[in-house]
Amino acid sequence: MNIVFFGTESFAKTILESIIARPDSFTVVTVVTQPPRPAGRHQILTPSPVHTAATEKKIPVLTPESLRDTDIIETLHTDTADIFLVAQYGQIIPENILAIPRQGAVNVHASLLPCYRGSAPIHAALLAGDTQTGVSFMQMDAQMDHGPVFAQYAIEIFPEDTTPTLMARLAECATEHLAADLVAYYDGTKIPQEQMHTAATTVALLTKKVGYINWKTMDAALIERMTRAFDPWPGVTTSLVGNQIKFLRAHLITDQSPNNHTPGTLVIAPGETRFTTISGTLSIDVIQPAGKKPMSGDEFARGYAQFNGQVCASLE
Repeated sequence: MNIVFFGTESFAKTILESIIARPDSFTVVTVVTQPPRPAGRHQILTPSPVHTAATEKKIPVLTPESLRDTDIIETLHTDTADIFLVAQYGQIIPENILAIPRQGAVNVHASLLPCYRGSAPIHAALLAGDTQTGVSFMQMDAQMDHGPVFAQYAIEIFPEDTTPTLMARLAECATEHLAADLVAYYDGTKIPQEQMHTAATTVALLTKKVGYINWKTMDAALIERMTRAFDPWPGVTTSLVGNQIKFLRAHLITDQSPNNHTPGTLVIAPGETRFTTISGTLSIDVIQPAGKKPMSGDEFARGYAQFNGQVCASLE
């Protein structure tokens, strides 16, 4: 089976490598990925994880800024692909491109569709406090994550999961089943079934502002989930005495007496940094003041004790 693979980030890299590892069933003739982007402190132009993996295996790579470029469309027409396989690509694929391969385009999506359609399903599951998520293999159509599904697999979300850890386990789950299911889809023994569109939920695109804490509306449980969902980006940010700080890891204080502090108040406890909220108190395990390296809650408590009792401002 000849495959053109569309993907960009680490989740997609794992999927690509699992397909490359099955030369008896699949030949990846071309990889399409996002162009190299500036990365790191020095903003060095860096190829995507998928780009790097494909180059190592000497697979031709296309990095179009737009899939509407006529040269890209002509190139894809000449690849004689049986299937386009898509995972975490990062662009909407136009309908005229989806129509090129003989057996259509298949997407590996990191949720149990129709739940969490969109580009950030893993973040959404963690943010919602779900205890289960999964992967879906679907035949793509013109609408985002809308096409019929031919396989789904669920996994548990652990209380300590972050976006990177959950993403890695979802990728592992997908690779356990994808090869067999892709062959079954290709030969017609796996029949895609229409999604229950009335139950669909859609995830908004992540922006930096979704990680800003609003102390008037967000409770301790939600902020704790944010620290795991928005790891590593966009992070969880607030303002203390005019300086931005990031909460990198946190946990709930479960045994606590009622307090009369304003939500967002810094409370220095022995060896601990706490913040009150509209409901519950948060203990910060790892915190990062602007311009500083991450530090433990204990280190922050000792170094910033003068701010005890100060109230954080909500960012907008």
